[in-house]
Amino acid sequence: MIKKIFNYQLFLLLVLFFIFLILFGGLLRHHYVGGQKVENLQKIAVFIAEIPYNTRYFFINLNKTQKKDVTDIIQIINDDFVTPIDNTVYDEKKKFQRKIITSEKKEELVLVSRHDGDLGRSIVELRDINNFEVLHSYVPDIRKIYEIIEDDPDKYANLEPEWGFNRFFMNHPQINSKGDLIFHSSGPLVQIDIDSRITWVQSDKKYHHSINTDIDGMIYVCSYLSTFSKKVSEYIGITNYINRQKNYLDDAITILDNQGNEIFTKSISEILIENGLVGRLFSQSIFWFDPIHLNDIEPVLKDTKYFKKGDVFLSLRNLSMVILYRPSTNKIIKIIEGDFYNQHDVDILDDSTISIYNNNVFYYPENNGLGSASAVKNNNEIILYNFDTNTFSKKFQSTFEDNKISTQSAGIIDFLNDGSAVIEETDNGKIYYIDSSGEIIWEYVNLSSQKQLYDLWWLRVIDAEKSAKLRKILKKNDL
Repeated sequence: MIKKIFNYQLFLLLVLFFIFLILFGGLLRHHYVGGQKVENLQKIAVFIAEIPYNTRYFFINLNKTQKKDVTDIIQIINDDFVTPIDNTVYDEKKKFQRKIITSEKKEELVLVSRHDGDLGRSIVELRDINNFEVLHSYVPDIRKIYEIIEDDPDKYANLEPEWGFNRFFMNHPQINSKGDLIFHSSGPLVQIDIDSRITWVQSDKKYHHSINTDIDGMIYVCSYLSTFSKKVSEYIGITNYINRQKNYLDDAITILDNQGNEIFTKSISEILIENGLVGRLFSQSIFWFDPIHLNDIEPVLKDTKYFKKGDVFLSLRNLSMVILYRPSTNKIIKIIEGDFYNQHDVDILDDSTISIYNNNVFYYPENNGLGSASAVKNNNEIILYNFDTNTFSKKFQSTFEDNKISTQSAGIIDFLNDGSAVIEETDNGKIYYIDSSGEIIWEYVNLSSQKQLYDLWWLRVIDAEKSAKLRKILKKNDL
């Protein structure tokens, strides 16, 4: 009798255990595909599931950094979480607010990279530009990226302690017509498929800032060179990058094919030296480890009167300069300087016009002149440069002034064919969709359920043709 009761109890426990496993697995899947329901239960499930990995992670990094004290382990644990942009609770703000009701339906999608304050990690979302509805989420397994780059620990020994798992971000993701996504977290370049599975990782360099592609699928991305060329070394007296405190950031253009294989790399410092602009780097009042700060590479897709296919526009933030560079001849075709300061995001609007996101940042003394700080003067601006007239003009000026759009770092605008645009005010976690006259159609604020504000990591408007293909893929996957 006792034996039968025991068998019955054991059987019941096994059944309940398997039911729990099914529910637990379903909850984890819901989390990693970007599900928004039962978020508190998601956090509990993820915490339990990540105990083995996190334990290994903490002790590996403890060994790497030669930390021996228990307080150091606690510090690693405490550092690997996403903090809000500020400490304000925005009770009065709405996450999404439509300002203009329109019956027009557009094909374009918006690719949004953001820190999700409820999930506690970075995600990328494909959203409908008409209503900002999420159509698909990318939530890759960051630990697998680390496992891949652990095969070459000398190159990226400091990446994992720097970003951890939750603070890893997916900067300026690029998408192809199959739904594959390319991104970085100021480190290796990573591609995942539409199901967030890793397809390749390029870890030979530290990649940063913008990612763009040309019509042949070539990838243009900013990078840092860890070994300096002879020409650069002659001026800075060292041959290799050591750290930010006693070194030099050698920005570079890197072009890769669609499989992540490097096709071309060129140091921006070398370009300036070889084109007679060495004084912009090494003849200022002080030595500056980051004199260039390359933040955007915009490839030219066709021949025009003023630029040729294969040329690139380069945004050099710390020089407040945009240059048109021709890799095939190693020549700077044009230097563009004017009423823009610490700019980001260069876009080609037509055969003779480019736009520049002017952050309008200026530096001023503090601590009785012993230090300096920076701030946006009034607001950001969109500057248009016309090659025909060699003149500058401003676009959407009242929109930026009235809404006090003023991100000190980053900032991006993507135009649609009808002249409307989507703007990311990065530092303030806001996205605006405006019509061609500058009227706001809708506004999005990256708020958590607790009404706190979290980071954005450079959006992208996907053109109508590619968006139509992606919509078909998503519809097919839903069947």
